[in-house]
Amino acid sequence: MLIARKLIKKFVTAQKPLIAVNEVSLEIKEGQTLGLVGESGCGKSTLGKLLLRLIEPTSGSIFFEGTDILSLPPFQLKKWRQKAQIIFQDPYASLNPRMTVEDIIAEPLKIHGIRVDPALILQALAQVGLNPDHRLRYPHEFSGGQRQRIGIARALILNPRFIVCDEPIAALDVSVQAQIVNLLKALQQELGITYLFISHDLRMVRYIAHNVAVMYMGKIIEYGPVEEIFINPRHPYTQALLSAIPSLEKAPSRMLLKGDLPSPTSLPKGCAFSTRCPHATALCQTDTPPLKILDKEQKVACHIC
Repeated sequence: MLIARKLIKKFVTAQKPLIAVNEVSLEIKEGQTLGLVGESGCGKSTLGKLLLRLIEPTSGSIFFEGTDILSLPPFQLKKWRQKAQIIFQDPYASLNPRMTVEDIIAEPLKIHGIRVDPALILQALAQVGLNPDHRLRYPHEFSGGQRQRIGIARALILNPRFIVCDEPIAALDVSVQAQIVNLLKALQQELGITYLFISHDLRMVRYIAHNVAVMYMGKIIEYGPVEEIFINPRHPYTQALLSAIPSLEKAPSRMLLKGDLPSPTSLPKGCAFSTRCPHATALCQTDTPPLKILDKEQKVACHIC
């Protein structure tokens, strides 16, 4: 189980501090998937990297299987990284073009001082649906979907318990996206891996996730079981996101948001969404709504809900 409490990440800019992640608290149960959705620039990837300590939070705590990983010294942190890996968004940029597939997959073993067993490489290739002879080829010889499978194999080689999937299908053709999501789902069922699945594709999130967190300007504004979020969204921003999903079953009822995204270095007082919300009141413009619990484990940060 992974629990993050009140995570904050500030970046210092030439003008004002930019708060990329603002008091985010969440929980991912062992063997389950948390889908993280929101517009570009809302802090999703930053949060994923914080959970792996690829970047350090300004404040907060992260507990993984009962251990606060923010308290780990470097030598213990390196050992912990065997349990937590990441799948990057761009399979074209995340693989070294000068290395063979075998070397790419074996690199984590070498970093952690584990003997490179050829049988482990073959096993990782088989787990992601690649052939044994692929191990001697280079990344440019593969399609985008195959490259992402190589990235998944690299993440699997250390037998991790937790994987951050940072928009793993965004750079792929639509015909390949479902294959990768099905592969991730099958691996979870087989190996019991826990995922943070970051994505813009809400339909894929609904398919793979057990719970969903909706992020806006660095904050979690709605959180709950996947079907509750999709069937009964409470926050106006979540309602707008879901209304944009194309549907062949009925004519879409689009909820169009007015106004522009606020500047992340100069957020409005109160609710950051108040400048675009069709239901905003005077209270929304002065007081920041807390993330309160509703029915069926659903949480929402909204004064009108």
